[in-house]
Amino acid sequence: MAIAALAISPGESRAQHQALQPQLEGQRLIEALQQGGLVILMRHMSTDSFVPAEGTHDNQDCGSQRNLDERGRQAAVDVGAAFKSLHIPVGTVSTSPYCRCVDTGKLAFGKATPTDDLAVFDELSAPDKEARGKLVRKLLNKAPAEGRNDILITHTGALLYSFGLQTQPEGIAHVFRPAEFGNAIYLGRVTPEEWTVLADSMGAGS
Repeated sequence: MAIAALAISPGESRAQHQALQPQLEGQRLIEALQQGGLVILMRHMSTDSFVPAEGTHDNQDCGSQRNLDERGRQAAVDVGAAFKSLHIPVGTVSTSPYCRCVDTGKLAFGKATPTDDLAVFDELSAPDKEARGKLVRKLLNKAPAEGRNDILITHTGALLYSFGLQTQPEGIAHVFRPAEFGNAIYLGRVTPEEWTVLADSMGAGS
């Protein structure tokens, strides 16, 4: 079947911007997710261009932050609909406390549990960024409840400092299988638009 090819932009290799090589693509990746037991590291959906004044950020005040734009909000809803159509079981949804991550979780999956472990890395020192990257790798190696997939919604830094993962476009999702020893095993990636394409291509819900 040509389903796997639908999830790749023309002329683009999945490994073009990162060292980790995908093991699964398209239908095969979706089938693995349908079985559960995986962890998805996802960047928040697309955001507006608001730049808060220095020192004004407040996790409890969405007005002081860059937030999802209309396209991002719709993308989150669409991704959630694709998960349902594809019968991908969802367990816990952990997010950065920033509103754009919390909103991505709630709009897509109906829930979000904020944690500072997934917050922005930008202001951290180099050693602290490395330490946070190790923490994210630990989260990716935590096995979900049986038959479920856990979701971690975060920012560019978590993708870069955990495994040097591709960060574009906003909303990109990287799928891992927790391992008994060593780091979690990288399976592949899906962009926001690809979830819907794959749902349509696989005839989900018909």
